[in-house]
Amino acid sequence: MSKARAFLAAAANALLIFIIFVLRYSCGVTLGIGQAVPVILVPLVISCAIFYGENAAMLAGVFAGVLMDSSAASGSWFNTLFLTLGGLVCAFLSARVLNRNFKAAICLSVGFSFGYFFIKYLIFFVFKGIPVSYDYFLLDLVPSAV
Repeated sequence: MSKARAFLAAAANALLIFIIFVLRYSCGVTLGIGQAVPVILVPLVISCAIFYGENAAMLAGVFAGVLMDSSAASGSWFNTLFLTLGGLVCAFLSARVLNRNFKAAICLSVGFSFGYFFIKYLIFFVFKGIPVSYDYFLLDLVPSAV
């Protein structure tokens, strides 16, 4: 890929991440069903990981994570760290272990989403000792991952 095409692809992905972030966090476009609200930036980071490799996955994860953390109520770096590391892992798996096809993308996206919501549940609720019922995990977080 030439440098001009690589720059154009990176600019298009960054613009897409920014547009989805603005639609989600300021306009309220969530694509949610009931209490289940998916994080649309997660599959976008995974698509960058699958199609553009480790460096692009890391940059897309950092950019999407910083944007998500900038609008989060807590002052943590959870989204930045998880999206960056998860993007790198998905890029590594898609390049060396899995094929670059639709089934592999679906498997990576579902696994990444479940991991995101499960670790978020553990860090922000279980480890902090906040009493949250098991129903919250089953009725809100698991459907959001799906």
